[in-house]
Amino acid sequence: MQGAWRLAAAAAGTLVTWQAGCLIFSTEDTPAPARVSTDLRAIYIVPKAITPSALAFAPDGRVFYTEKNTGRIRVISRADELLSEPFAAVPVNCAGDRGLLGLALHPDFASNGRVYVFYTRSDTGVSTDQPQAVIDNRVVYFEAEGDRARAGEIFVVSLPAGTSSEHVGGRIAFDSDGKLLIALGDLGDPQAAAADTNPAGKLLRYHDDGSVPTDNPSAGSAIFARGLRDPRGLCLDPQTGAIFVIDRNDDDFDEVNRLVAGSDAGWPQVVGEADTAAELQYASAHGAYVEPVYMPARADVRLVGGSFNPSTRYGPSAEGRYFFGEALGRRLLVAELTADRTAIAEAQTVAAYFPGAIADVAFTPAGTLYVACENAILRIVPIR
Repeated sequence: MQGAWRLAAAAAGTLVTWQAGCLIFSTEDTPAPARVSTDLRAIYIVPKAITPSALAFAPDGRVFYTEKNTGRIRVISRADELLSEPFAAVPVNCAGDRGLLGLALHPDFASNGRVYVFYTRSDTGVSTDQPQAVIDNRVVYFEAEGDRARAGEIFVVSLPAGTSSEHVGGRIAFDSDGKLLIALGDLGDPQAAAADTNPAGKLLRYHDDGSVPTDNPSAGSAIFARGLRDPRGLCLDPQTGAIFVIDRNDDDFDEVNRLVAGSDAGWPQVVGEADTAAELQYASAHGAYVEPVYMPARADVRLVGGSFNPSTRYGPSAEGRYFFGEALGRRLLVAELTADRTAIAEAQTVAAYFPGAIADVAFTPAGTLYVACENAILRIVPIR
């Protein structure tokens, strides 16, 4: 089977290998910059990236990214060089949707050097793709000492792994108050998303040490919002503090949700927009229910990522807009919000024909856009 994978991949110009039981993809050659629109080109920063899953940026210009299947946290230097030694590594269970999935730098990273990650921990001490070899989903942090972690992981919070390897989510971010947000999927159990005390299918909010803030919607509970199935994007609108979550539906039509404290995105009672009798009844009976702010026009493009543009680098009209990706469509979209920033007025393609399925989309604090594909990390540059 492994040989068959290698032969098929070689025909497509992709190298496929196995590492600690996990399937690994990488490209063999460094391509020239790709023109992804009439106004943009994509420069290959890491042309042989191994299953990247999330991007984050240090104030000094370094790029951090995670490798879903290997458990490694990698660093790209200010000179655009991928450092040979990883920042740190964790023993992941990479079966199905599991793995090293979320990445966020602490708001005070410049002073405390904390790098937070969400991952599914293997019970073998090494990375594995065996579904049963799992302890939990967890968030930990490492403290940076230069380009390497000072020591091992520092535990923050443990979350259930479930019996299924599907719908993990695992995106993390810090909100405008410096609280840690975790978007956890339903772990293959739709009813878990509706359960009041089950963390699965929820947007969770913690202090940076894993304790529960007193200003969460319910006292003593980390649950901040509910009704998620398989979240694949998490970011904040810096102008309002509202949280934008990309969630993947079971009818192959994904959605972008705008969440605030106590919001209910509807899953599993509502799939997409409420348009059946049962869904409309649920929406009417649950005042916290929120409709998606965006759904794609066609099925099975698989939305992913999400980041707000902080600069005019990509044109004055693009500042403040929401950028996100179509994983399988290999397109980058930009959305204009309404004047009150509570809905998406229009979304359109801004770039296309990326070299592989998109895994993440993110802006640096200075306003440079990066796109992580399944086999490459690219920087998007305007063509002047």
